[in-house]
Amino acid sequence: MTGDQIAFLASPLSGDGAELRFRCTLPPRGEGAPLHVHDTMTETFAVEAGVLEVDLGAGQRVLLTAGEAIAIPPGTPHGFRNPGDEPVTFLTTADEGEGLETFLRGMYALAAAGETTAAGMPRDPRALGLLLGYGNLVMVGAPRGLQIALLGLLGWVARLTGADRRLARLVRQP
Repeated sequence: MTGDQIAFLASPLSGDGAELRFRCTLPPRGEGAPLHVHDTMTETFAVEAGVLEVDLGAGQRVLLTAGEAIAIPPGTPHGFRNPGDEPVTFLTTADEGEGLETFLRGMYALAAAGETTAAGMPRDPRALGLLLGYGNLVMVGAPRGLQIALLGLLGWVARLTGADRRLARLVRQP
């Protein structure tokens, strides 16, 4: 939906260990991910080609070019986008990657099934709640406690209504 592409290189869901590694390509002016936080995961971005803008919150932005990398420790707000007129390709590693891999596979599966908006967001809030919970993602800007309570409620409703089983079938473990 958004023109980005991802290729998994090391998959916790496939038994490759705890670390997730994937290559991502964002199209020119591609939005990537909004500002968010992972509580327990370190995420690293290493640019192979193009320019990646990493937003660290509070107005702090870092531009990375080919050969440059940044490690984002747990609890650090971050988001990313392609500010340029050319695609950007970068490698991402996550040291506790199973949940993030589930999140990513779920988002792409929903997009492939036509169940997302033009911006790539799931139309079903139950699916969004489940996926954000799996990915250990808390969005910056909305009250944290409210988000956690809402994710818990959406997860409960998803399990009650079978939406979790449907999402698992869509994602299909690799």
